[in-house]
Amino acid sequence: IAHTVTLLLDSRGAVAGEPWLVADHHPPDDPLTGLPRTLVPAVDHDRTEVTYRYRPTRRGTVRFGDIELWLPSPRGLWQQRRRIAAERRVPVYPDFSPIARAALAVDKSRGRFGARVQPRRGEGLEFHELRDYQAGDSPRRIDWKASARRQRLITRHYQDEQNQSVWVLLDGGRRMALPIGDLTAFDHGLNAALLLAWSALRQGDRAGAMLFSAETPRWLDPVHGPNGIQSLLKGFYDVHPADRASDFSQAARHFHGRWRRRALVVIISRVQAEDSDDLLAAVRMLSRRHLVMVADMELPEQAALRHARVTGVDDALRVTADAHEQHLRRALHARLRHAGAQLVAATPDTLAERLGQAYQQLKQAGRL
Repeated sequence: IAHTVTLLLDSRGAVAGEPWLVADHHPPDDPLTGLPRTLVPAVDHDRTEVTYRYRPTRRGTVRFGDIELWLPSPRGLWQQRRRIAAERRVPVYPDFSPIARAALAVDKSRGRFGARVQPRRGEGLEFHELRDYQAGDSPRRIDWKASARRQRLITRHYQDEQNQSVWVLLDGGRRMALPIGDLTAFDHGLNAALLLAWSALRQGDRAGAMLFSAETPRWLDPVHGPNGIQSLLKGFYDVHPADRASDFSQAARHFHGRWRRRALVVIISRVQAEDSDDLLAAVRMLSRRHLVMVADMELPEQAALRHARVTGVDDALRVTADAHEQHLRRALHARLRHAGAQLVAATPDTLAERLGQAYQQLKQAGRL
């Protein structure tokens, strides 16, 4: 998103009414900063402030170079060019505001699903506190010893078990470099991963992440607490898809060898039919120890074709080809479910919210 950049220039000794031409060697991806700019320095102050708006177009580290000034000579016959050393390297993080909005939507959906804790068989609940009996509390949760001591009905209150582990395995292969709207598929997947991690941290769980392609995976150790999302942002802000195909089974072997405790493992990718053997092998390996979820990103154009009108041969061929591809994807989804994976299939604009809802449902059902 756009940010304001401020330059503070020493204007002591400036001549009243004398114009300065100011340029900042900012990153070249924003041509709308309005620089270079002519200004008249404030001679009644020691400093003159220059501001402009800069909007980066991608994540990572950007470089702001030196500042240049063009000052008129005493008689105005020529200009003096002065260069001020001011180089800075600044990290550009993902825009977290859409993630926060999606998190609010997930919170609202929890209200729609019902926030009442369902009785479960031994898993997923831990004792939270004793409290006064309220209408609707189950009689089985009355603590009779505490009630006798306090001379009023006291019930045991439970909450979802915390300190579980949620891991996101984010596909960093070349297929994720596909532009979708203003972002790439990888950026949409990263937003979904960050929302899931944030939801887990807010629920008291731990969240870790691994970026995989055919290269050595980038591993981010699990963090805990609401402020842990900053560690994940710093760990992923500068990564971009690699120019090679991803290897799901290699990623599964790497994760399986490094993390022994049971966890929810979420694989985020654009699943394709040719992934069948590789992805199924990865899911089967991970399912031996973990609860596995596959988040499949569907292109908006593919979703639109299901409702497209056919007015000619070209339309018919396009819709038929897509229907065949969707049939193969649904068959792969069925095989993944049979192998033990949970499935979330959504377009990029809804993936983050759908993934957050799926996590909340697993949490409330005591599956973690």
